[in-house]
Amino acid sequence: MTIPRIAAVITAAGASSRFTKDLGIDVKKEYLSIDGHSVLYRATKPFYEIPSLSAVVVTCPAGSEDEAAVALEDIMDIATVPLMIVPGGVTRKESVRLALEKLREMPASFEYVAIHDGARPFIESAAIIRTLAAATIAGGAVPVLPITDAVKRIGTDGMFSEGIEKKGLVTVQTPQIFRADEIFDAYDRFPLPEADDDVQVHMWAGYRSTFSIGSPDNRKITFCDDIPDAKEQAGHYLSEREEGRRSAKASRRMRELMMKGDEE
Repeated sequence: MTIPRIAAVITAAGASSRFTKDLGIDVKKEYLSIDGHSVLYRATKPFYEIPSLSAVVVTCPAGSEDEAAVALEDIMDIATVPLMIVPGGVTRKESVRLALEKLREMPASFEYVAIHDGARPFIESAAIIRTLAAATIAGGAVPVLPITDAVKRIGTDGMFSEGIEKKGLVTVQTPQIFRADEIFDAYDRFPLPEADDDVQVHMWAGYRSTFSIGSPDNRKITFCDDIPDAKEQAGHYLSEREEGRRSAKASRRMRELMMKGDEE
């Protein structure tokens, strides 16, 4: 079976507000490490195990492109698959739209686009292929897990207001994979309002998506305790980041002086 060519969007432009509030230090969770590799690296690397991967776009907060590149480790050196880092927008949906625009500009051929949270570092290539296979049937596919606990709604008064039938309800994960022409069209036609996720935009445009079986391991890093020794790491990270900025500033100043000397 031939695997359709696929491009990947890795979203890492969010503010990580819940994580930084819990941590008490303003450091993006995607740039911290788990077992020797950054969260962003771990979220991105499995896509490079897909033989039909043709392009990757990673979003990051404006001004942190260098930090994102460092967090991607040696992935930046894999020249066989073009990778672009682009500043994201104010919302996740805007960041995805900007990433899709960048994909359109890249000289790469692909039939499907996978959109994956940069804060999900435990994704495996088998899950990506499984979701891609499902997307070839319906046009889009999302990994899901069934809800096994009872579900209740809490009213504005803080009291339980009703029970919700959980049959047919699922929690959704990423990567969410779509036919490229469909997801491009969906984001073109529905730039606003903000959506829960990408399959919501895909549905707004009238397209159909199915599901693949997700994994409990494919969890999202949300709170400080989700990363072992996060506080210790964050302190070292801030120190190294400041040192790197000083070095970069000194290098720029040296280049400016050298250029000025050449002009004289």
